[in-house]
Amino acid sequence: MKSIKAILAGSLFIIITIIIVQLAAVFLTVGYNILAKDYPFLHEIGIYFKYLIAYPVFLLLLFIGGYITASLAPKQVLLHCVVVGVATVGLSTVTALDYMVVTVTGVVLVLLAILSTMAGGFYWQKKNNQ
Repeated sequence: MKSIKAILAGSLFIIITIIIVQLAAVFLTVGYNILAKDYPFLHEIGIYFKYLIAYPVFLLLLFIGGYITASLAPKQVLLHCVVVGVATVGLSTVTALDYMVVTVTGVVLVLLAILSTMAGGFYWQKKNNQ
């Protein structure tokens, strides 16, 4: 039962916070596009925000989700974190594939996301000498 609670807590944290961050990103994007009409150079640098802000925030949220999962998992912490990582990243990937195609960047991001979730669990293990 504790395993299910750990997996649910980590997964729900990741899903809920990513939805909130996506909502904030929509608002920021609208404001950014309004500014870009008056300042055309913003169109040229817009892609870098995805790599410098969006992906690191996404990976940080997965790291925290892995940390939460590890703190609640009774045993086999990294296995629980892998399950959470695969479940949440798989869910977001499946929904995105309805209107997108698989790219090398996408595959790398999926692997980094799963590793990030595991890193959160590993960090918890090291911090708590487990």
